Amino acid sequence: MEHKYGHSMLSEFMFDPEYLNLNTGAFGCLPRAVQASYNKFVEEVESNPDLFVRKKLAHRFNEIRQRLAQLLNAGEDECVLVPNVDHGISLILRSIPWTGDDTVVYTSTAFYQIKRNITLLPEGKTHPPNLSEFPLTFPESNKSILDRFAAHLHELKTKRVENSKVVAVFDTIISTPGVLMPWKEMVDICRREGVLSVIDAAHSIGHELDINLDEAKPDFWAGNCSKWLWAKRGTGLLYVPKRNQHMIPHNIPAGIPLIGKGSTLASPFGAEFVWCGSADVALFLSIGAALDFRMSIGGEEKIVRYSRDMAVRGSNRLAEILGTEVMKNDDYVSGESTFCMTNVRLPLSSSIGNGNSNPRDVITAFDDKLLEERKAYATVFYHNGAWWARPTAQIHNEISDFERFGKILLEVCQEIEEEFGRPNAQ
Repeated sequence: MEHKYGHSMLSEFMFDPEYLNLNTGAFGCLPRAVQASYNKFVEEVESNPDLFVRKKLAHRFNEIRQRLAQLLNAGEDECVLVPNVDHGISLILRSIPWTGDDTVVYTSTAFYQIKRNITLLPEGKTHPPNLSEFPLTFPESNKSILDRFAAHLHELKTKRVENSKVVAVFDTIISTPGVLMPWKEMVDICRREGVLSVIDAAHSIGHELDINLDEAKPDFWAGNCSKWLWAKRGTGLLYVPKRNQHMIPHNIPAGIPLIGKGSTLASPFGAEFVWCGSADVALFLSIGAALDFRMSIGGEEKIVRYSRDMAVRGSNRLAEILGTEVMKNDDYVSGESTFCMTNVRLPLSSSIGNGNSNPRDVITAFDDKLLEERKAYATVFYHNGAWWARPTAQIHNEISDFERFGKILLEVCQEIEEEFGRPNAQ
């Protein structure tokens, strides 16, 4: 059956019909078909929990792992299910035996929870690792990022003590600003410099095409299935190639191996991630329903191509209405630095949130005015001396959504300017 993308697809998702959502990159968008499948899975589990958990769960999880591994071109026994990226990366960082000679590299634009996990690593350790922030300010070309990243790691290499470790944590697609990073090339640089690569791929699954983990060969890679793949929230994937599985001796909390009939979870690593205590296992089964739904409406490439085109055209129209600009560089124009999230500068004084007022207060005001008063939303953030909106696009969006949002933002920005733009505003 041929599906026409745009507003005709809204009925397939569980949105409030009055809500204008240009922020699906944050919490995803749940298809009604996936919710219906999830409800059936819950009934199946609850009808006989012992039978399901002890005899069926490992096999069902294995089926999901197989499908995700195929999507990512990764080994099935190198992919396990985790609640989210934060869990996966926290597990990796807390499994590595650190010494005072080791170093963790992270980016200035790392997601808040990831950065907090990193900055908390030294707590309680007699010999904590050193922390090294790699600064990112956009717009910046991929070539510039790669040149600086290589130089940053090489400098650390020259100062390394023998047998010490350097671990680099970075994004595939940054959350704010929404920028596609040259992450595969960064993985290559890590490999060349003897640095372990830990990849935050929260925005990649269902968003980035041709991920191909077998070819990219990161040391660790974690992605969410709820943001762009449209599974239930609380579902993610952790990729650990066989060469590094010895570094992750157990899950947190430690798992109980459950090898049911028909399961091929032969490795201790895979079995560790099946049952880790009471949890809603039906959430993970919704991943299969999400993959089925996406296939039924055109498949990965068609979905992403429409969404990316809508993001680019919509953000250009939004910037036109606001009288501002889209964050661009040569890589953006060529399509190398963006997918379905863009960044549009807001018509606000640069002093707002930069001395006159607390940026957190400004964001809270935006949230109140957009979500509660206007029922419309895109993430708002401060970067490189300016305020930006990060609209995301999906198959249910049309240009008129960006036009409507532009008019809303004009009103809200005027109110924000009046409240926070005056001298000594609190």
